[in-house]
Amino acid sequence: MEKQIARQFRQKVQALLEDESERDTLYTSLREYHESMSLSELITDLRKVVNSPDRMELFEDVRPLIPLKHQVEYDKIVPNRLAKARIVKLVKNGPDSLGFSLRGGVEHGVGIYVAHVVPSSPAEISGLRVGDEVLRINGYSVNESTHEEIVLLTQSTNYIEMKIRHIGMLPIKRTRTDQLRWEYVHPVPGSPESPNGTVLGEVINNMSNGAPSPKMGKEDRRVFVNLEGTPGLGCSICGGPAYKPGVFVKNVKPGSIAEEIGLKLGDQFLDVNGINLTHADYGEAISALKGSKQLTITVRPQEGEELFKDNIIPKKSIHLDNESQPQDSEEKRAEREELERLRQIAVDREKKRQKKETEEREAEEKKKQEEEQQSKLQKRKSEEDDEEISRQLEQELLNLSLTQQKLDDEKKQEESRKHQESRTQAQRRESERKEKQTRQELEKEERMRIHRLQQEAKESEREIQREQQWLSQEAEKDLRKPNLIPSPPKTYMSPSAAQGVRRTPSRIGQDKLSPEKFDPASLFTKPQIAGREIRMIKIKKEKDTDLGVTVEGGIDSVLGGKVIVTEVWDGGLAHRHGGLYKGDQIMNCNGRTMLDIKLARAQEILREEMKAAGDSLTLVIAVAPPKAYEDEVTYF
Repeated sequence: MEKQIARQFRQKVQALLEDESERDTLYTSLREYHESMSLSELITDLRKVVNSPDRMELFEDVRPLIPLKHQVEYDKIVPNRLAKARIVKLVKNGPDSLGFSLRGGVEHGVGIYVAHVVPSSPAEISGLRVGDEVLRINGYSVNESTHEEIVLLTQSTNYIEMKIRHIGMLPIKRTRTDQLRWEYVHPVPGSPESPNGTVLGEVINNMSNGAPSPKMGKEDRRVFVNLEGTPGLGCSICGGPAYKPGVFVKNVKPGSIAEEIGLKLGDQFLDVNGINLTHADYGEAISALKGSKQLTITVRPQEGEELFKDNIIPKKSIHLDNESQPQDSEEKRAEREELERLRQIAVDREKKRQKKETEEREAEEKKKQEEEQQSKLQKRKSEEDDEEISRQLEQELLNLSLTQQKLDDEKKQEESRKHQESRTQAQRRESERKEKQTRQELEKEERMRIHRLQQEAKESEREIQREQQWLSQEAEKDLRKPNLIPSPPKTYMSPSAAQGVRRTPSRIGQDKLSPEKFDPASLFTKPQIAGREIRMIKIKKEKDTDLGVTVEGGIDSVLGGKVIVTEVWDGGLAHRHGGLYKGDQIMNCNGRTMLDIKLARAQEILREEMKAAGDSLTLVIAVAPPKAYEDEVTYF
């Protein structure tokens, strides 16, 4: 699967990138990303290769190579070539600008793109962004429109509805002779480059059409104008010819602010509020000069004076004031007529284009229908000529197919039967193996349990022998003492009676089970204690909760009358208390002896004392000494 994805990726890269050096750059970037896992560096390198909108699908081809932990961030950074188109509606109220400028046109071989959006303007509020591609304006396609036609179309109406799609790139031309190139409008998040090094930085800092602010010459001057409460600047401007682009002063109204600050015919506006106008188009100049009431203008005096002397300046101009000017009414009417003419040209061109597309589509459909009809006639003739041969071939093929199908069915049935038998045998062998393993484990556990009980019985016998030896030694000591008092009549004592000379009473007073008076030596014999630690524990009773222990032994077992804990269950009272462990001997329960009694009686005493009155159960236990368990392993 991974090899297939890699092969498809290489094929797409081969188709998109014809230059071998660009392909090498792409593969090097991917290898460096695999080593450093720096997503921002990868995006920065990819942008050097994806340098036009028609290559943006390469971002989608790279996405399967990005780890899951980076894919969410990758989707946020890279532009989406398949972004959904959206509608932006703008309404012009009064003379104020809508706050955006456009770039591109069919004369440049590109579409129309949003080059600048004034902050807090109606355009920004409506959702227009730098890097948006304009698809339609008021229902008209802009694919074959010039930049001038689009600007006039947007100025000829107070209502603009644009269908746009965000691309995130802008066409760039520093000078008229430069080759068209594309730049991204947003920097890569987390990259070391500053906003000034990107198209977005230029838009923010220069607020221009992509060219840097011009340098001031010796005669250039910069003026500040506040138009609040004034009728306007009081001058009209126009654009220069193709060989001398720019924005020039066409006339100055007497007594106006323009005259007051010294503007004259032919003066060139280099920039306004940081927006470069040296290569600005008509719409960008209007947006810059009418976008604010406070203007900082860089002026180059009489730079275009010869244009007016030779009468080669274009007729179209715009007045930068708000008062009506009767002397310019003829010029305004001509301007409106020109705008209407251009708008009508754009409408007619769109209608012609749509009509042409319709005619081409109808002609193509008609041609397709004729070809289909001709194909049907030829096919019918061929079918009539070869009908008999076809029937014979079909019959033979049908017979062969039925035979092959029958053979395939029999083969499948045989394979299915063998597979079922094999699976049944495997299941039976697995079941027998598990059953044998379980039986062996149970037998091993039983042998170990019997061996452990035998060892404990031997230990108990050794303890009894030590106790009898001790009693014999004590008796010999008593016989060696001088007998000053007449001895009582001799009575024969059996070995069992001698063993129980200090046998623990069946019931011990509760005062002896108090922590202050608890003395194991006074309650049990040394053989019973057998060198072990004797503890007294109190286990608090709880409703509907059992003691949770399993005991074995008693006088009818190999343990010689001992009651031994063989299991402490999770969740029981003993497990919660934590003082009773497997191997401990229970010697007394609430004052009732647990020595030399049957196992059933020991279990009955535990049940009775658990049900008896009182909030706790007092147990006297002999702690099991640590054992070397490797000595208890039995080899079979």
